[in-house]
Amino acid sequence: MLGKTTKKPEKGLDRSPNEAGDDTSVVSKDMRITGNCSTEGLLRIHGRITGDVTARALELTSTGSIEGDVAASEGSDGNDVFIIDGSVTGTVRATQVEVRRGGAVMGGVVADEVVVRGRVQGGIVARIRLVLEETAVVEGDVRARRLALKEGGEVNGTIRMGERATTGLSSESGANESGQAASGPSEVPAEGPKRTTNDEVHVSVRG
Repeated sequence: MLGKTTKKPEKGLDRSPNEAGDDTSVVSKDMRITGNCSTEGLLRIHGRITGDVTARALELTSTGSIEGDVAASEGSDGNDVFIIDGSVTGTVRATQVEVRRGGAVMGGVVADEVVVRGRVQGGIVARIRLVLEETAVVEGDVRARRLALKEGGEVNGTIRMGERATTGLSSESGANESGQAASGPSEVPAEGPKRTTNDEVHVSVRG
């Protein structure tokens, strides 16, 4: 009798998108959509979307891609997770974001809690907590109240930690008090560790 094997799921944020139900929309693998997409439920994407995406929760699978920005809808709350296992060319803004090993975000991430196993370019703003796992690669500046960098994780940019790193950021858009976008400072070339304040480090580091 053939043996039965199961794939061990990746351990990430405590919560995940709800199972498919009446409020779930699915973009199949062979589907291509041009234009902005918006839903008040869970959006599961296996195909390609060219345009901005707004949803309460998101699951972008390994075959899916979004050529645009991704944002949480007004109905999204702290229990909703945006899982990125495919590619996003724009910025991802939500309460909780998980970039899995095969995932790539090219325009940065702004969220309360962020877990990264894949690649992020353009910087990260984590208002509460940022976890960079062993396979994480971040090209850009990082601002996080709390940071966990696992051995093997890589950051090329400026790291700012502590309460002051995220002071003035709104809970929804990541904008600062002047209304300017705070999707992450521009990338700077790293010249080795150089501490400038108690919570700011200019560094190119591999955990």
